[in-house]
Amino acid sequence: MPETIIYLAPDSELGLQNQIRQKPVSAIWLCLRRTAGFVSVCGSRDDTQAGILMTNSVFPRLLLWASVFLGLAGPAAADEAAAEPKTEPLWELALAGYGLYGPAYPGSAETEGNFLPLPIPIYRGKFLRLGEDSDKPIRGRIFRSDRVRLDLDMDLNFGSKSDEIDARVGMPDLDPLIELGPELELKFTNQPSRHGNFFVALQLRGAVSLDGLSPDWRGFTFSPELRYVRDLENDGSRLKLRITPAFASSDYMEYYYQVDPAFSAPQRPAYQASSGYLGTTLGLSLQHPITDAFEIRAGVRIGMLQGARNEASPLFTDDTTQSVYVAFLYKFWASKRTTTAEDVF
Repeated sequence: MPETIIYLAPDSELGLQNQIRQKPVSAIWLCLRRTAGFVSVCGSRDDTQAGILMTNSVFPRLLLWASVFLGLAGPAAADEAAAEPKTEPLWELALAGYGLYGPAYPGSAETEGNFLPLPIPIYRGKFLRLGEDSDKPIRGRIFRSDRVRLDLDMDLNFGSKSDEIDARVGMPDLDPLIELGPELELKFTNQPSRHGNFFVALQLRGAVSLDGLSPDWRGFTFSPELRYVRDLENDGSRLKLRITPAFASSDYMEYYYQVDPAFSAPQRPAYQASSGYLGTTLGLSLQHPITDAFEIRAGVRIGMLQGARNEASPLFTDDTTQSVYVAFLYKFWASKRTTTAEDVF
């Protein structure tokens, strides 16, 4: 089995956490690449440094994330002077590309790649916010205070061709799924965004699948999420860590895991899906501007579905999944009208 080596420098003047604080973007980018399977080392190597050897499984990847998290969540060396409020354009137009490689659906052992190039508007209005966050491309504000925020939130799941998934051959395709609903976010710490803050978010979303212009109702999901957000550098780089357990209604579970008698087969017996625990997602994302006009966003997600309500379904084929996404954003026009730039919350 491939091995993961994590190299530390115990004799150096700066510990691992301080090294991460010194170069946060480099540390996060390296661990994003490690989790995606592109490199096998986090850190440097020479004759004076010690190594820790582990098998290539989910545990060492979580350990990498934990090391980075502890380094970033620690206190800063000194407080910075209060800065003047920054402004941003009210409107911007951009060319964007979004690529995702991951499981065909939650609990699927088979992976798919999707790429979506498109022009997008960026809008920073008092109620509607568009294109600012790759995790939340569309948000509608309902209520906002120093510690509490209520938003209307939207998410999109790509569809899949059933004939390209062994477990679903001969079944109806999975159409793109749009999820929309309110999110109540509570801020537990009140530090400047460059020091990082913790949040708890309660998300309730209704899901609709789209087959052309014909929408079909697919039920509800509910997710309590723990989130850590920090601005890494003064150039706009931002880190997000999140852990999100999810629960879903019977309609939602049936869409992914039910096997009606008409589609049963010797290797795929009929199965009645039911509501309950869907799984937990551990996610890390990094937003980093290369120039004022060009920005890269990347992230990894690990799906931990052990103990999921429909684990016995023949369509549930993997209880640990990984996905990677990369997005780029090129802003080619900005309005003269501006608005005050917001903190993380």
